[in-house]
Amino acid sequence: MVREHIRDERQERILAAAQKLIADKGVDAVSMAELAAETGLSRPAIYQYFASREHVLAELVINEMADLSNAIDEHIAHFDEPLERIRIWIHYSLAHLASAEHRIIREISIDSLPEESRGMINAMHGHFMTALVSPVAQLGIPDVTATCHLIFASVAAAAKRIDEGAEFVREASALEKFTIAGLTANSAS
Repeated sequence: MVREHIRDERQERILAAAQKLIADKGVDAVSMAELAAETGLSRPAIYQYFASREHVLAELVINEMADLSNAIDEHIAHFDEPLERIRIWIHYSLAHLASAEHRIIREISIDSLPEESRGMINAMHGHFMTALVSPVAQLGIPDVTATCHLIFASVAAAAKRIDEGAEFVREASALEKFTIAGLTANSAS
């Protein structure tokens, strides 16, 4: 039990060091040697926890996807009305995608990650989207998949605008009105 706690603590230190390196110097600065220097662990110790730099980066992405999915599921679970669930999904996703923490993760190219990690990330993205698919389907939207992808693309575009200096509240409000108007116009009810 103590050994597992130490292992978890060291993994978290390595991941925190990777995030700091990305924030300070960019994703290319993440190397096993830099992680060792940043954490005070030896390079061989770093390799005990992660097989490669790419595995460290993949773990950052996987952890973020899991945190986002779990948080959205938790927030949406309190509501039954589909439009309210969609509003919450939009606002929480936008807040997350526009956050400084996510900016760090966006620097990581998914194509550079190990194949097994990419599969897991894709599966987690699917789970994240499921929280949107269900309420969109409840509205009777004819093409649920395309609609959900368009909503996600709109959220990503709004997050990019916020990154470029747009005001969060204004973007969130416009995004919600735009999305709800489109859903209402296309719903079966």
